[in-house]
Amino acid sequence: MTMNAWVASFDAVAARDTVGLELYDIDVSRWFDALKTLKTEHNFARLEFITGVDRGEGECEVVALLSDANARTIAVRARVSSGQVVGSVVDTFPGAAWHERELAEMFGVALSSGPAEHLLLAKDGPEHPLLKSFSLIAEPKAR
Repeated sequence: MTMNAWVASFDAVAARDTVGLELYDIDVSRWFDALKTLKTEHNFARLEFITGVDRGEGECEVVALLSDANARTIAVRARVSSGQVVGSVVDTFPGAAWHERELAEMFGVALSSGPAEHLLLAKDGPEHPLLKSFSLIAEPKAR
């Protein structure tokens, strides 16, 4: 499958970011299959990271950065609404476990692998501190 065929089969919208990085927007329901196909058929075997970006109003973007053996790097992005579940890619990219844990704990993103074990935040600590709706503790007044 060519990259153009991948774009067509996953209804990806191709773009470039401000530094020229190839960026592909896909539907969150295709997340797992899209990333697995990039690894198995396009040799994007290295997962650089997965992260989230809170867009407010209950929406978050999930972004994965992948590289191939020739140092070609692409980003795959999906918009996640509150209540949607993102397909876990840990079976395809074992190193994704940490990144997915961060998505769950810091952004409240639900993953198909189930609830994340609390390793980054205390169990009785704040929930999802990277969301815009998270209230920060007020700073003391200047003396």
